Amino acid sequence: MDAEMLTRVAACVVYATAGFIFLPAGRDIVSYRTNILPGEKDMRKAMNMTSVKVRPFFWGVWGLNHCMMSVLKIYAVHAADLTLLKILSAQTVLCLAYLVLNGKKCAEVKADLSGFRNVFILEALAICYLAHA
Repeated sequence: MDAEMLTRVAACVVYATAGFIFLPAGRDIVSYRTNILPGEKDMRKAMNMTSVKVRPFFWGVWGLNHCMMSVLKIYAVHAADLTLLKILSAQTVLCLAYLVLNGKKCAEVKADLSGFRNVFILEALAICYLAHA
């Protein structure tokens, strides 16, 4: 596979993974209680804050942040903005490392993060390629 084709594949992977995150993150903004992905029922139990009054706020902030990160990733790929791609590749790798290193804690309460981990692995590989190739 030549470099141009690899760049196109990497761009498509970032578009797909960043776009996918809009599903759970967008849902968190408007209806955090709604389960839409496999395994979310157990994950929700692990993530609910004690205060019922602030749950919608915190879920909304969480979702809005993920949506904005996805928008930035899509923009950076579309605009071929190498500076932004480098910054976002660091953010993606750090987030993936945090997810992997701390994911065992979620497994203890039967919250399966493997889907998110796999999405972040694909995204990290693709965005790092685009930023540093």
